Amino acid sequence: MKRILGVVICWSLMVTTHAAVVKDTLPGTFSIGIFYGPMPEMTNDEQFRWIKEANVDFIQFIGDSLFNVGKDAAVAERRNLHILDLAARHGLRYFVRDPRVQGSEADIAAMVQAYKKHPGLGGYFIVDEPGKDGLDWPANAYKTILKYDPSGIPSVNLFPSFVYPDYEKDYVEAWVHKVGKEHLKLLSFDHYPLLANGSFGPAYFKNLDVIRRVGLRYGIATSMYPQSMGIVHAYRRPDSSELRYSAYTALSYGIKNLVWFTYNTPVGQPVERFTNAIIDSMGNKTDLYKPFQQLNAELKLLGKTIGRLDAVEVYHSDSLDGTEAMLIPDHFFWKPEDNRQRMILTHFKDPRTKQSFVMVVNKSLKSEASLSFHLHKSVKKVYYVSVQDGKQHRTRYKRGSVFKDVLLPGEGKLYALKGNW
Repeated sequence: MKRILGVVICWSLMVTTHAAVVKDTLPGTFSIGIFYGPMPEMTNDEQFRWIKEANVDFIQFIGDSLFNVGKDAAVAERRNLHILDLAARHGLRYFVRDPRVQGSEADIAAMVQAYKKHPGLGGYFIVDEPGKDGLDWPANAYKTILKYDPSGIPSVNLFPSFVYPDYEKDYVEAWVHKVGKEHLKLLSFDHYPLLANGSFGPAYFKNLDVIRRVGLRYGIATSMYPQSMGIVHAYRRPDSSELRYSAYTALSYGIKNLVWFTYNTPVGQPVERFTNAIIDSMGNKTDLYKPFQQLNAELKLLGKTIGRLDAVEVYHSDSLDGTEAMLIPDHFFWKPEDNRQRMILTHFKDPRTKQSFVMVVNKSLKSEASLSFHLHKSVKKVYYVSVQDGKQHRTRYKRGSVFKDVLLPGEGKLYALKGNW
């Protein structure tokens, strides 16, 4: 099911209620999902209630052999409908897997008809990580699904950037062109940077930047998978600070749809051996559940603003982790007093109002950071976008003074600016 060293199966997209799916794929939305929900013996009300209480909107995948391609479609349909009923009952949405997605147009039409009116539907899985020479059939399936359910969300997730040398043009843009930018609901990829040897994957930020730029170029919202699991000899299990870091680095690159990988702990994998995720293999909450729950609550409040913004510039204060081409330029209007402190600075724009926002992310995974900045004189006022209520609150900043704030390890903060530029 998975490839070790970073290429991991993930299926994307976003949801709330099916009646609201069209609205939820338009600019201004933000969603949180999980990949790998409860195993068959744990697909019950208690587990689904915990998912909802963890401030999750949707489930992309449940580890169940009944969904394997080639299985009887009738068996898969019964299983899907059971899960959809559970999801709807708990205010969640689920992405269905059905072998008919690889069939004829008539097969796909029948598949869509079986699910499209269900209130628990989030979308339709097509394929995870298609190769660059195998984009035609998933693109055709994608468009066929939309033919029979225009408000539906087909789900295709792309390989990470280290798989193909000319990733941006020959793979990501090729996928956009195969589907058509007017059809593509989300541009999704996976990349897991927290490695088992304690290091950080050097291609992570380059990958985020490719997806950010292609998404902006074609007007497509973007999706990715924050790391919430470990795999023995491949990835380390994140702590609460690393969960925070994974989420805020994604947001700093304009990601609008987060799908945590994984929520439940996968078992019985053919190659990989997983460490405990948010829920262990027996269906119990682990020590990560509460920080995961709290973090998602904060992200959803921040997402009310982030959802409508474009990440037009993203810079780093250091050249580590493959960011040597992303250093903060001299002309940038938000300059750190000390470039030795590791941070990400993102200039967001609201495409409707043209208002500017800045996100600051503390790149330290271990230490709290007290950061100070010199702002261009055109910045008149600074407002902090609160993760407690989602509203903008005036800071004490006065034009010409030094702006200061304190960030937890891996934390990001978003500021709304008032000025003339």
